[in-house]
Amino acid sequence: IEYCETETLAHFFFQNACRVQEKTALEWYDFEKDCVTGVTYEQLFSDMICLGTALYRKGLRQKTIALVGERSYEWVLLFLTLLCSNTIVLPLDPKLPADELKNRISFADARVCFAEDGLLPDLVESRIPGVTLYRLSEVMDLLKEGRRYFLSAEVEREWIEDLICEKQRVMMIYTSGTGGKMKAAVIRQENFTLERFVWNGLKMQESKCLITLPLYHIAGIGDLRGTLLVGTTAYLSAGLRHLLKEYAYVRPKVGFMVPAQALLLYEVLSGKEKMEARALLGNNFSAIRATGAPLPQNIRDMFLAYDISVTSDYGMTETTGPVSVSMEKDGRIFSKEGSVGHILDCLDVRIADPDENGRGEVLISGQCVFDGYYKDPEETDAILIHGWLHTGDIGYIDEDRFLFIVGRKKNVIILPSGENVIPEELEKLLYRIPEVEEC
Repeated sequence: IEYCETETLAHFFFQNACRVQEKTALEWYDFEKDCVTGVTYEQLFSDMICLGTALYRKGLRQKTIALVGERSYEWVLLFLTLLCSNTIVLPLDPKLPADELKNRISFADARVCFAEDGLLPDLVESRIPGVTLYRLSEVMDLLKEGRRYFLSAEVEREWIEDLICEKQRVMMIYTSGTGGKMKAAVIRQENFTLERFVWNGLKMQESKCLITLPLYHIAGIGDLRGTLLVGTTAYLSAGLRHLLKEYAYVRPKVGFMVPAQALLLYEVLSGKEKMEARALLGNNFSAIRATGAPLPQNIRDMFLAYDISVTSDYGMTETTGPVSVSMEKDGRIFSKEGSVGHILDCLDVRIADPDENGRGEVLISGQCVFDGYYKDPEETDAILIHGWLHTGDIGYIDEDRFLFIVGRKKNVIILPSGENVIPEELEKLLYRIPEVEEC
């Protein structure tokens, strides 16, 4: 595809539209039709071309566009189209109060906002200056409109021929970063395509992925783009009430979840026989990749009793996803005990000023590192120094390039003797006490 550099999402989506064109790209449950429905890779890319054509005709090229909603085909189609356009997309949590949404949309200088129908009245009432509001349900009307334009005698080629380069800014996403205050991290095209190495390493090409994490969070976005980059099928979960039915239908090999989701699954499976528990999850489920925080050892042990391994990945919004990940070996997903996975071969990770045990701040360099914080040069300069991302995490790297995180730099307690105490290490010990639920 001549007009796309290699490290752009458009390049890989076009590739898959040709390579696995008849394979299902996305599936979801259609409550109106009372059945599972979906689109192939060929149809998905065709829909993206037509929707992009309509968006450009409305003058939305080179605009920042906010997207407020939950998992749905309309949301995903618009999100993917914007990622492959000369635009910047701003995904936002639909559960935020209208005033907070207004503040975030305004700070990011968004000029357009697509929001779920139920949220639109509150956003209209908030009166966001200079922002045009659309209902998310209008996406399908825009798709039809774009298809008419694209198939007309005067063929519209502006979107399909618009040059997208790998250094181009493509998304802003809010994060607390390493300092506490909310900031908008700016993501480039090349940041987004790195996820394919994770999925290829896990040999996920033949397994469907059940998307349960929110798509306004970098981890949920990672699951979606990883699935589509390697050409397998993403199933958009309809929520917690439907989760067990979805597991039985999708039969995923790996579950990507935050600790709260893993604990909920633990409660569902607790006390059940192994065969019954595995049947509930589709009889194919072999691993949980925990993100956000590690799971307590007793929860890990319970899952192991059901032949489900639990591994932790490491990454942050500023790395656009994982830096170190679980690995596939002999049909199993594994990671060294206590580690957060094996560092991706294409990234440079080092430990700054290591102590006698090799522990120090984790620094990262490479294709994954974000562009900086929007309108915040001070915070950007504090975290990006001479091309290295200063994570604020304390850790060490073993001889096999497995990364171990032991705590946060800002949490370290320095005793009068000069000894450094890392409170997270004490927390791990406290969690071993059965009576301690949280510390």
